[in-house]
Amino acid sequence: MKRDSRFELLRIVAILFITLHHLLLFGADVCGYLSAYDIESKGVAGVALNSVAVIGVSLFVMITGWFGVRRVWQPFLRLIIVCAVFGAAAYGLATYALPPFFEAVSVPVKSSAPDFFSSLKFTNWWFIVHYLMLLLIAPLLEHAVDKVSRRSMEYMLLCLLVFNILFGFAWGYVNASGYNVVHFVLLYLLARYLRLFPDAPVVRFVRRYAWAVIAVCVAAITVLFLADHAAWQPRHTPMVWNYNCPLVILEAVAFFSLFTKYGSVDVLKPQNSRFKSQINFVARFVLGVYLLQSAPAIVPYRNAFGHAAYEHAGYLGIFACALLLAVACWLLSCLLLSLLNFVLRNLKSFLPRRDGTN
Repeated sequence: MKRDSRFELLRIVAILFITLHHLLLFGADVCGYLSAYDIESKGVAGVALNSVAVIGVSLFVMITGWFGVRRVWQPFLRLIIVCAVFGAAAYGLATYALPPFFEAVSVPVKSSAPDFFSSLKFTNWWFIVHYLMLLLIAPLLEHAVDKVSRRSMEYMLLCLLVFNILFGFAWGYVNASGYNVVHFVLLYLLARYLRLFPDAPVVRFVRRYAWAVIAVCVAAITVLFLADHAAWQPRHTPMVWNYNCPLVILEAVAFFSLFTKYGSVDVLKPQNSRFKSQINFVARFVLGVYLLQSAPAIVPYRNAFGHAAYEHAGYLGIFACALLLAVACWLLSCLLLSLLNFVLRNLKSFLPRRDGTN
C-alpha cells in the first residue's frame, strides 16, 4: 500500500508528543506525578504543554482506524517479534551501555537469564498489549462499518461515547482511564467516521475550527487540572488527562482532522512534494522510538536524562532532550528494523510457496 505522507508526518508528530509527555511527567516532574505539584514552584507551562502532548497515543490509534486493518495475523506476529528484538536491545543498553553515563541511576535489570527473557515480552508495553487486542477485534469492526450508513455509524459512536465517557470516565465502572482496547475501538471508529463522512456537519465544523477547538481543549484541561487539588498529589492520575476524557478525545479528533484534508499541511503541498519521501522514510521507524524509550529497562535512564535537562535548561532543555532522545532511538530503530527485515525476508525465501515449490 502506498504511504500517505500526511499521516506519515502525523506519526512523527505523535511520537514526539509521546516523548515530550513522558519527559514532562517523569523527567521534569512538573505535573505532580512523582512529587506533589506546587503551582508557585512548578508553574503552569508544564501542565499546558502536557495538555497538548497527551494526545500522542490517541493519534496513533486513529491512524490505524483511518486506513483500517486488512490483515491480522501477519502484523500481529510481526509486532510480537519486533517487541522481542527491541526488548533485547533495551536490555543490552540498560545493562552494559548506559550505566557508565548515569552513575546515580540504579541498574533496572540484572545480567541474568531471567531478566533477559523478561525483557523480551511484549507485555512490557501497555500500548502494544491493547493494540494487539485491537488487531484481533478489527475484523469485527471492519464488518460493522462495511457499507454502513451515516446514521448507523453515528448511533454506534454514540453508544461507545456513552460507554467510555459516562460508565468509564465519569463513573469509573469500566475503562476508567482509557488506557485499554475499549477506548481504542472508539478512536478507531471515530477516525473511520471522519474518512467515510467528510460532509457530515460535525466533521465540517471540527475541520473548519480545528485550531480553535484544540486551543479551547488545552485551556480547559489546564484550568481543570489547576482546579483539582486532589490531582496534585504524587501518583494520582488527574482525570482530565485520561485518554477517555471528553476534552482529550475532542482535542485528538481536532488535531487528527488537520491531516485529513489534502493541502491542509503546508509541507505536503504539491510544491513541497520533495519532502514526502523523507517524511515517509523517517516515519517507517518511529515505532522503535516508542519501544525503546518506553522499555522498562530504559525508563529510569530516560527520566534521569529528562530531569538533568530540565534542571540545567528548563523547558528548552526538555524540548532538546525530547528531540535528542527521539533521534537517538530512531537511529537505533532504523538499524534494528532494517536488520530484522533483512532476516525475515531471507527466512521467507526458504519457506515453500503455495504451489509447493521453493
